[in-house]
Amino acid sequence: MSQQAEPGPKPRYHRLLIGFNHHTECRSVLGFAAQVSQAAGVELAGVFVEDQDLLDLARLPFSAEILSSSRQTRNLDFNSIEGELRAIAWQMQRSLRILAERTKRQYSFRTVRGHLLRALIAQVEAGDLVLLRTACVPWPSTKPAMSIIGDIRGPVVLLEPPGSGNGNLVALAQEIARIMKQELVVLREYSGPQTLRSLNAGLIIAPAALLSADAAGNGVEHFVDAAPCPVLLVPETG
Repeated sequence: MSQQAEPGPKPRYHRLLIGFNHHTECRSVLGFAAQVSQAAGVELAGVFVEDQDLLDLARLPFSAEILSSSRQTRNLDFNSIEGELRAIAWQMQRSLRILAERTKRQYSFRTVRGHLLRALIAQVEAGDLVLLRTACVPWPSTKPAMSIIGDIRGPVVLLEPPGSGNGNLVALAQEIARIMKQELVVLREYSGPQTLRSLNAGLIIAPAALLSADAAGNGVEHFVDAAPCPVLLVPETG
């Protein structure tokens, strides 16, 4: 159902962690980051994750990739792949800096190595929001790169947390929807990641408490991978 109540007091969040890796989908969250950080009143903290699986593959002696543009193959070279990842990280840091200057927000940026969601969650501190988008097409791809502005095309969908103490989270979701000029839809019956693609959402807001209490046994990673749009993970704030 749609939520029409007036925004209430916002909880105290500290940072918006923004997860990036080499996939183009991850870059689309920057536009969302500006609006979420404004709604929550937080600083921006970019985390670029160099894909450990990709680097491990590049170390193998006979690994190769098929170039999507020409359908030719080339040997994977560890130094080349590492250089490409660092170049992408530099581009994302520059984009985040420009965004922070434009929106008058403090920002930070770091590069780590690992697996996107696990490495990002390892950076979370108390009061951090987490914004990310996982890949749905392989890299490299002939699919046009998504706009780095990340224009929202669909409602803001809030998955209702368990229990009744959801006033602060609803207030935050209302403010995000207001700034994005989108309808807010509160989903009161979440039955698992398999339902996410039918929501046609532009942004999904998910409380960490709901995902940890998932009766189907699916974790945060399955949830984010199934989402067809950026996801904002919200911690408990007491």
